[in-house]
Amino acid sequence: MHNRLRFTAALLSLAAASPVLAQESAPQAEDWTLTSVPERKAVMATIDFTSGLAVAARCVDGVYDVLITGLPDAPRRDLSRELGIQAGDQTEPYTSVWTVGTQRNTAFSRLPAVVARDLAKGGKLQVIVPASTPDGRRTRYVMDLNPSSTAIEQTLTACGRPMIDPREARAKEIDGNGQDGLPDTVLWQTVPRPTFPESVNGRSPLEGYVVLSCVLTDAGQMTECQTESEQPAGYNLWRSVERSLPRARLKLSDEAAAAGLTLGGRMVRFSVNFKMEP
Repeated sequence: MHNRLRFTAALLSLAAASPVLAQESAPQAEDWTLTSVPERKAVMATIDFTSGLAVAARCVDGVYDVLITGLPDAPRRDLSRELGIQAGDQTEPYTSVWTVGTQRNTAFSRLPAVVARDLAKGGKLQVIVPASTPDGRRTRYVMDLNPSSTAIEQTLTACGRPMIDPREARAKEIDGNGQDGLPDTVLWQTVPRPTFPESVNGRSPLEGYVVLSCVLTDAGQMTECQTESEQPAGYNLWRSVERSLPRARLKLSDEAAAAGLTLGGRMVRFSVNFKMEP
């Protein structure tokens, strides 16, 4: 997956570096490097650490990504992995879902703009990799990150993403971390039924996903929807999903309803998966 995504030559060499598998690596203050490649319609902010990790936030031909390379290899056949991220003024790490790249030490955020805004705040950055086996141990990287709102903002702006998402400021609650399907607080009342997109240049993907974020009304309608990521890009999967959303409806799960939660003003992040049946 993600064959469409290429590193610069410098970042490729970093991807081959082995991570430090200590429980905690010593903090090192680092700053972002901003690179523009007009012929590829690319703007990229990159940073590498002595721990062996490298991070890139980038807009390439209208597609926004945040990726980390130099991680411990993901287990074979796993298509996704969870990473704990703590940055900026956050007091606790949050867990989000990342897609495993072709190189299994590389992961692509399913909520790249969300992660990028946190990275832009600078301060202490922690990346936590859960244990891959029951008897294993987690790996935690701790690094000092200089604030770089300018570099990150330029990558976001190049892809039409705001530095501050006004929906998040208004939302009563925000649910979802890029997981497959819906967060636990909601269920489909009326399921969206996107059609598989037409082929592009004679090629069609066999499977893929789209991650979206939407603000809910009291009736469970999805408004102000934004595509957070899609894989593979270039086939208009997002357009097919967004066209199916006006008729779709969500409702609270039984647990959320019993806890007294409400739909109106809630922001949900969810994914819709595609798979071509043989």
